[in-house]
Order: sequence, then structure tokens, then C-alpha cells
Amino acid sequence: MRPIKLTLSAFGPYADKTILDLNKLGQSGLYLITGDTGAGKTTIFDAIVFALYGEASGQNRESSMFRSKYADTETPTEVELIFEYSGKTYKVKRNPEYQRPKSRGDGLTTQKADAELILPDGNVIAKLKDVNAKIKEIVGIDREQFLQIAMIAQGDFLKLLLASTDDRITIFRQIFKTSKYKTLQDKLREEESALRKKYEEAERSVKQYIGGITCDEDDTTSIEVEKAKQGEIPTLEVMELIETITEKDKKALDTASSRIEVLDKELEKTNTRLGKIQELEKTKSSLEFNKAQLPAKETELQKAQSDFDNAIKKEADKEALNKEITLYTEELKLYDEFENLKEGLDKAQKSLDKSTRQKADGEANLRIHTENIAKLKGERASLENAGENKAKLRLDLERANKRSDSLKEIEIQISKFNKAKEGCDIQLAIYKKAEEKSTLETSNYLELNKAFLDEQAGILAKNLNEGIPCPVCGSLSHPSPAKTSDSAPSEAELKAAKESADKAQQATAEASAECAAAKANLKNAEDVLATLISSLFGDLSISEASQKLKSEVEKNQEEIEKVKAEIQAEENNINRKSQLDAKIPKEEKNIEKLKGELSSIDSMIAADGEKIKSLTEQIEAIKKKLKFENKEEAQNRINLLKLKSEAMADAIKNATEKLNKIKEEAAVLKATVTQLEEQLKDCPEYSHDKELERKHIITSERNGLNISSRSISARISANTLALDNIKKQSAELIGIEERYRWVKALSDTANGKITAKEKIMLETYIQKTYFDRIINKANSRLLMMTSGQYELRRKETSDNNRSQSGLELDVKDHYNGTIRSVKTLSGGESFKASLSLALGLSDEIQSSAGGVKLDTMFVDEGFGSLDEESLNQAMNTLMGLTEGNRLVGIISHVAELKQRIDKQIIVTKNKSGGSSVKLQT
Repeated sequence: MRPIKLTLSAFGPYADKTILDLNKLGQSGLYLITGDTGAGKTTIFDAIVFALYGEASGQNRESSMFRSKYADTETPTEVELIFEYSGKTYKVKRNPEYQRPKSRGDGLTTQKADAELILPDGNVIAKLKDVNAKIKEIVGIDREQFLQIAMIAQGDFLKLLLASTDDRITIFRQIFKTSKYKTLQDKLREEESALRKKYEEAERSVKQYIGGITCDEDDTTSIEVEKAKQGEIPTLEVMELIETITEKDKKALDTASSRIEVLDKELEKTNTRLGKIQELEKTKSSLEFNKAQLPAKETELQKAQSDFDNAIKKEADKEALNKEITLYTEELKLYDEFENLKEGLDKAQKSLDKSTRQKADGEANLRIHTENIAKLKGERASLENAGENKAKLRLDLERANKRSDSLKEIEIQISKFNKAKEGCDIQLAIYKKAEEKSTLETSNYLELNKAFLDEQAGILAKNLNEGIPCPVCGSLSHPSPAKTSDSAPSEAELKAAKESADKAQQATAEASAECAAAKANLKNAEDVLATLISSLFGDLSISEASQKLKSEVEKNQEEIEKVKAEIQAEENNINRKSQLDAKIPKEEKNIEKLKGELSSIDSMIAADGEKIKSLTEQIEAIKKKLKFENKEEAQNRINLLKLKSEAMADAIKNATEKLNKIKEEAAVLKATVTQLEEQLKDCPEYSHDKELERKHIITSERNGLNISSRSISARISANTLALDNIKKQSAELIGIEERYRWVKALSDTANGKITAKEKIMLETYIQKTYFDRIINKANSRLLMMTSGQYELRRKETSDNNRSQSGLELDVKDHYNGTIRSVKTLSGGESFKASLSLALGLSDEIQSSAGGVKLDTMFVDEGFGSLDEESLNQAMNTLMGLTEGNRLVGIISHVAELKQRIDKQIIVTKNKSGGSSVKLQT
């Protein structure tokens, strides 16, 4: 890839459209990009990278920063590059995203990033994504690879020269895409770790199950069990031991079960005999108890018969009570009727009292409404002409508000005028100060320049001899040669004075422009204000208008408030008139309604009086018939009589029930005695104590056998489960162990962890191949630049077997035959080594990228640390790169290079801001 023509517009420090015809540099050789620090030398390379890939060349520069701060707002920011690849010519044009003026209206809008690529056949590719893909297809490499091949920056590659193995691994991973080997290493390490954990868990599980083996403490196999738990017996023998213990326990369990069956039958017979003994004892006790109860039951029966006879005698008294209860119950209805009549009388009296009060209130209310309607009609007559002046008052208010707006606008414009005048005075003062400083700095520079030139003449005159021509004027006679002075300035002092004078002149020009802008602003504010004053006050000056403005504002505001108050009064009268028109008819209806209500109340009063008289007569008639004061006393008498009657009935019932019950109990008691006496005839005799002793002996033996059986069953279950788990885990452990062994071997090899060997990982081993190629290509340059003294060597052995190795770098000194670290090289030697390594890396990347050929390279800085001989060697090396059709551009401000390289791109800072560029061939 060879750039032919580069066009920049509002890009970086290049404010205007800048065209670089790179075709004039030819197709091979060295050329220099030189200029002041910060002028924009590297920006040329940035522009080429941006045109190709849409991004800057460095990590600290973003495409959004490319918009030139010196450019006019109308100038577009864009880069156009015409380049040649494999004999075909392409043109790519790009612009970054930036803010530009709107096509219509004021303000800014965002210009989106865009790209266009014209192919050799004339076809155009317009979309960003498509252009990026096509450029990569044409050139064959992406942006990162292009930067690594086309730009050699000493600072970056010095890091590669001095990097450790770990740092180089990271760098080469990005360059040579070896991350897939790192992924393989990590996955093997993860697999090895997972298998190790799984193996350890399976091993712990087997040990845990062995720890659960149990046996009889008195059995001789307990010694073997302890050995198994301590891990002294192989797993297979442990499984055989468990089977032996289990067989013994099963036989012991069968023996115990047989004996328990025999004991259960004996215990059943003993329990049967004990049950019969207990039943016999209960029967005897029951017979004695029932015989003892018979005399008392006979006495209780006689008393019950006597109580029954007495209760029957009171039956006649109960019938008399019931008749009296019936008589009083029938009279209860008269008490209810009496209470209802009294309640009706009370309601009628309350209704009469309420109607009397309502009549008095209605008559008073009628008088109030009659008086009120007379007042409302009088007020309505006084408001007949309300609202006639409202329209005129609104016109007055509108005129006053318009005048208020005009007065406020004058206030605003006076404020703007005063601010403009103040700003103009400030800018004028700044300009005068800048002009004084510029005059002083310029005068100082001219004096120093004269003194410097005089000094140069004195230095030249020192070497003049009579009869030898003057190198300046050619005279053979030198009557008054110039003298040197101790006070003459140095070249550096003169340069500093020149820069100060230039800066002062620039500041004066800027202050002058600012002052002119401030004056224009003041004139515009004055014209606007004068127009407003003339339209409102007539022929008055700004000062007179300012003095009069406050009083005019106050006077106008008073007029506005007065008119507003008059309008409000008119609106209030209109509203009141409308309210009265609606209220008077309602009031008249209320008066008619009140009169009707009073007539109804008179009718209600007459009806209530008649009702009270009738109810009073009925109450007196019923009162004469009642035996008690009220219904409650009558009900209490009835309740008392009912209680007496019920008590008599309950006494008869209870006496009858008690007599029948005692008769039944006496008969049952006699029958029970007879039955128990029959049961005790011909019963066998058993010894209760002997049977209990026999039961205790059988139960003790049986309990002991049960405890022993449960213990044996628990051992059998535990040992059987342990045996099953050991068999299962042992088979799994063997499989895991086999896989773990070969995965660990692979992981250790890939991750450089083989015991007693260098720590070289698989990725590092792959990168060593690339690194050896880079070193071979680098040494062809380094030996030339160091006159055969230095040669780079990859360290074959590590300093220790603990840290990662394989990519360390040494240097061999052929002058003394020693090999030492590259970190011991001097500044100039380090630059040569870094440059050689960078060139070697560039060659290797081009080779690994499929033979990509770049016809242009850039070397950025680094030559300032070289002596003259080293500079010659470096230049010869770079000249070697230009063999064939390759251009090498050196970005530098080293003065020596300006003398050595004819073809130059000279970047200059402009006084007005920004930079310009000139091509010298």
C-alpha cells in the first residue's frame, strides 16, 4: 500500500483545506516529516490511518477529537486519501462525527460519521460498515496490524525490548493471535482441578464408609476392623472382612430369634395364669362389697316411700294455684292497652306543643322575608345603569398596558446599552495594554537583534588579516574591524525575544479584533435604543430618557391600577344586579310558601286538641278495672304463683323417680350377690407370687436377647450399607484416578509445571517460534547499526524453575564475547535494539499476514539519543528498508536529519492558529 495524495480539511491543527501530493516523494527512499513540537507531524499519519480505518493511530486520540478548533464553522471536517495497492488505484474519503451549523435556522446539529470508497473500476461503496470491510479485504490487514507494521514508535517498542516473559506473552497474544493456546491451557488446568477435587472426594468417601464398620467388641475380628479404619488393610480385604463379620452376626441373630420364640410361649402361659388369679381376687372383693351394701339400701328404700306419700297429699293446693294464675294472666291485656293509650296521649301532647312553636316561628320568619324583599327591590332600582362604562375602561387599560410594555423594553435596551458600553471600555483598555506590551517587546527584540548582528560581525573580524580578502565585502584592507561585546545576547536569548515579540503582536491583533467587535455591538445597542426613545418620548437623548423613565413607569402603573379598580367596580355591580334579578322572584315564592305552611299548622293544632280529649277519657275508664298499679306488679304475682305450682309438681315427680330408682338398685344388688356366690364355687388355686417370679425371669432373659438382636441387626445394616458404598466408590475411584493422571500430565505440560524443568507454557512455546523469527530479522539490522558488536539472543535457560520463562531477551557483545541483559544497554544502544526489534516484528507480521506488502513506513522520533556514528548506522539501516519500491518517512525534529534527508514534509505553526504544511523534494 502506497499513499499517493492526502487531502485534509478542518482536521486536527490543519484549519483550512490542506493537500499533500505524496506522489512527488517518489516510490522509494527516505523522507523527513519535520516541524515545531505540537505542529501536527504525527497528525499526517493519523489522517492516513483514519482514512483507511476510521480511527486514530494512538490510544490517546479519538476520532471525535479530529475537528479543528481553528477552522471556520462552515468548513467540513474530512480526510481524502488516494492510494495504490498491487498496481491499482483507490480513493477513500471519510469524515468523523462532529458539530456543524444547521442548514436552516440557527444553532448546531450533529454531522454523522460517513465514508466513501471509489474502486479502480469506478464503482462506489458508501456505507461505513461496507467501506471498512472492503479496505481490510484490499490491504489484507486490520488497523492493529497496520499500526504494528507501518508505524515504528520508539517508546512503544522499547517496552517490547525490556519486557518480561509475562509482558511479552500478552503483547504477542494480541499480535500473533495465540489466545486459543491460552484457552487450551486454562481448560486443561480447570479440568485437572475439577478431577483432583472429584478424586479426593471419592477417596474421602471410601475412607468415611470404612470408618462406619462395626463388630462385637468381644469378637477377635475387632482388631482387624481397627486396622481397616487406620488404612492398614487393602480395600479388597476390607470388603472380605465386612462379609465375614456380617455372616457371624446373621447366625447369632438367628439363634437369638429362636430362643425368643420359646420364651414368648412360656410368657404367654404365665400371663394367662396371672390373669385368672386377678379375676378370682376381684370376684371375692366384689361379693364382700355388695353384701355390705344391702342393709343401707333397705333403709334408703323406706325413706323414699315416706317422701312419696307426703308429696301426693299436696296435689289439691297445686290446682287452686293454677286457677289464680289463669285469672291474672287474662287481665294482662288491659295493662298493655292502658300503656298504649298513655303513650298516644303523650305523642298527641308533644305534637300540639311542636305545632304551636312552629306557628310562632313561621309568623316571625314571614315578617323577616317581607322586610328583606323590600330592601332587595330598592337595591335593584339603584343598579339599573350598571356596566355602561365598562367598554371605555377596557380601552383605557389596553392603552396603559401597551405603554407599560414599551417602557419595559426601553429599560431592557438601556441595560444592554450600558453593558455594551462597559464591555467596549474594557476591550479598549485591553487593546491599549496589549499594544504597549507589543511595542515594548518589538523594541526589545530589535535592540537584541542589532546587538546580536554586531556581535556576529565582531566574531568574523577576529579572523581578518591584512592582505587577505574579507569574506563579506572582499576588501584587502581592514582599517576599523568590528569588536565583540560582553553584553551581546546569545542566539537562544534572541530566539526567545523573537517569540515574545510575535506573541505580543498576535495578542494585540486579537485584542484589536475584540475591541472592534465590542464597538459594533455598542453602536447596534445605541441605534435600537434611540429608535425606542423617539417613538415614546420624542426628541430626547439617552441620558434624558433614562432620567425620565422611572417617573413615567410609576405614573403609568398608577393609571393601570386606577383603571383596573374602576373596571372591577363595574363588574361587581353587574354581578350584583344579576344576583338580585335571580334572588327577588325566589324570595317572593318563599313568602307564599310560608303563608301556606302557617295555614297547615293551624289545622294540625285543632286536630291534636280533639285527640288529647278522647284519649284522656279512655284512660280513666280502664284504670278503674285494674287490680294492680301496673303490668309489672301483675306479672310478678303471676310468676310467684307459677313458681309455687312448679315446685309442688317437681316434688311429686322427684319423689316418684327416687322411689322407683331405689327399688331397682336393691333388686340388682341382691341378684349380684347371688351370681358372685355361684362363680366362686369349684375355682382352682394358684400361687400369685410364684407366677410373678417366673414372669420376671422369662422377661429379663427375653429383654437381653432383644437388646442383643437390635445391636446385631444395626451392625448388619451398617456393615451391609458400608460394603455396598465401598464397592460403588472403589469402582468410581479407579476410573477417576486414571483420567485424573493423564489430564494432570497434559495440564502440567501445557501450563509449564513439569517438576525440575523450565516453566514454559504451550502458548509461550508457540510464541517462541515467532520470537525467534523476529530476533533473526532484527539481528540483520542490529549487527549493521552496531558494526557487528551486538546481537540479540533469546535466553535458552531460566534463572530459576519457579517463574514462567522462554521469552527473556539477552544481548551478546561480540567485542568481548559476553552475554548480558538488554537492560544494561545505553540509551543510544537501546534505541538501536528497539528499532531493530520493531523492524523485525514488522517483517514477521507482514509475513504471517499472508505476504502483505506495505510500500510506505513511518518511524516516529528516537534519533535524538544517537551520536553521529550511530545516526549514520541507523540511517544506513533505514536506507536498506527502502530497497525496491518502499518509502520510509521519519517523523523527527532532529536538526542533523534535516541536513541528511533532502525530501521533506515541513509542518509550520501559524501565528493566527493552526498549522500549514509544505512539501520539499
